[in-house]
Amino acid sequence: MDLTQLLLDCCLRSVRHGAQFADARALDAEGISLTIQDGRAEKLNSHSSRGVGVRVLVDGAWGFASADTLEEAAIERARAAAMTAAQAAAPSCRDKAPVAPSEPIVAEAVITPKRPLDDWTLEQKIARLIELERAGWAVMNGYALNSILSFGQGRRTIWLANSRGSRIMQSRPSCRLTSIVTAAVDEVRQQASEHKARLGGLELLADMTPEELTIKAATRVLRQCRAPTAPPGVLPVVFHPSITGLFAHEALGHNAEADSYYAGQSILLGKLGRQIGARGVTIVDDSTAPGAYGSFAFDDEGTPSARRTIIEDGTFTTLLHNLETAARFNVAPNGCGRAEDHSAQPIVRMSNTFVVPNPAGPTADEMIRSIDRGLYLAEGQEGYVFPERGQFVCRADSARRIEHGRLGEWLRDVSVSGLVLETLMRIEMVGRDFEMAAPGVCGKLGQGVPTDCGGPHLKISEMVVGGAE
Repeated sequence: MDLTQLLLDCCLRSVRHGAQFADARALDAEGISLTIQDGRAEKLNSHSSRGVGVRVLVDGAWGFASADTLEEAAIERARAAAMTAAQAAAPSCRDKAPVAPSEPIVAEAVITPKRPLDDWTLEQKIARLIELERAGWAVMNGYALNSILSFGQGRRTIWLANSRGSRIMQSRPSCRLTSIVTAAVDEVRQQASEHKARLGGLELLADMTPEELTIKAATRVLRQCRAPTAPPGVLPVVFHPSITGLFAHEALGHNAEADSYYAGQSILLGKLGRQIGARGVTIVDDSTAPGAYGSFAFDDEGTPSARRTIIEDGTFTTLLHNLETAARFNVAPNGCGRAEDHSAQPIVRMSNTFVVPNPAGPTADEMIRSIDRGLYLAEGQEGYVFPERGQFVCRADSARRIEHGRLGEWLRDVSVSGLVLETLMRIEMVGRDFEMAAPGVCGKLGQGVPTDCGGPHLKISEMVVGGAE
């Protein structure tokens, strides 16, 4: 029997036993990871995951159970366990969960890579990785302490059905590369990393050049070792697209997730339809971007993928929704219900979040020329946001002084912090360029899902810069 039909029968059986809604997801995932360290093959891991998760809604209470097999008997046991959990919770459930209406969808979405994942033998993959890793090591010219190059590939196939008649299958291959280098010059020890990841096949590894990956990381770590630390203070700054993306994801994206908004844990609360950013600032979350690491055809509730405009010309227009939050806000679901795997329930998540460039906007050089004394921030690495307070921190691997409209010396250990809404209003210039090349795994409530972020260069009139001279 077709697996989606088996899942559909499970959902319809739940409705016959008293559920108002039911869905079921089956997962078959497999992949390998390789690690090259200091010129030699260090680790080879293979992984696989199979199973099913069944979710039911009974009198406003959710019940969920999973099994690590796709056998029909196991699916039925998971369904029965989910029903038992929901029925037990329903009498004491005060905040009854609704589910937004949706049309049944029958579809298949399979990504066919340019190069199949098995196009090269394991030995060929290892040889290619060693070649890339050695190129970066050579650039560090005796200052290297450690070099790690990791590669991962995998394919996830998901079957989904719900009690409204949807039957969906989607299959996504992906590859990722990470170079992490550590070096020391005199007493200064620094680490730099470069990450690449895409949906698709072995073309990521086959087409990657050392200049884009290992040499780039090696060049940056030596520069950091020789650079002074950043001056603290309040300064105008120019964001490289990697910092722009980090800001869009960490500072704004999490605040726009409707479950956090509904729980009162977002500084955007009560601001829908109001101007919260400077004119010309548009920020979207787009899971339809071809090949991007955070893209998908359907979310893990079966809602079609979409481009969601969170801020349009400075006005807060849209929240990110799953089926439950869409019903609570009386809007259509927009495809943001995502789960890490079959053992987790879908929650509201971002995908590819970015600032939209201004085709008539300035170049990065024009932004820099407009500043007498400030900072140019590059190579965004990590960030943190406290949604309830609207505070955020973004860390840049490297930065440069701006002095009298020109780029000056490189700096290291730079971070900027601020309040989300203040920073959005202080965006003075939105560039015409665009880059989205910050793939990663975003964590929330113990679940990690693939995401990406980016945007154009931005000029911010002033920000708090952390560092010491």
